[in-house]
Amino acid sequence: MPPQFYYVLHMTGILMLFMGYGALLARSLAGGEDRRVRRLGAITSGVGLIFILVAGFGLLSTIHGNTFHGWVIAKIVVWIVLGAAIVAINRKPAAAMALWWITLGLGVVSSILVYYRPPF
Repeated sequence: MPPQFYYVLHMTGILMLFMGYGALLARSLAGGEDRRVRRLGAITSGVGLIFILVAGFGLLSTIHGNTFHGWVIAKIVVWIVLGAAIVAINRKPAAAMALWWITLGLGVVSSILVYYRPPF
């Protein structure tokens, strides 16, 4: 597959992940218990995580020749933390504001890792 396909899939996954988490966090901040919003947010973020993983490894394969530099491992760790964040989002609605900023921070860290590729 051409790298452009993986770029679009990766960005689609990122958008889906943050849309899903945004919906779940907004639901918690509003104090709502709407199961439809919870389900939609969980499905959207879950599919987004899968898209991110598949496209990320596709890009790694097509562009970087499957070399695992430190920044790649750090991005995998960020992906795992973002994937586990849904548990905290759903079980700790009182921490929604902190989780909002933590999620944003993880997105920024991920962007820094991919665009600057620190040599560690």
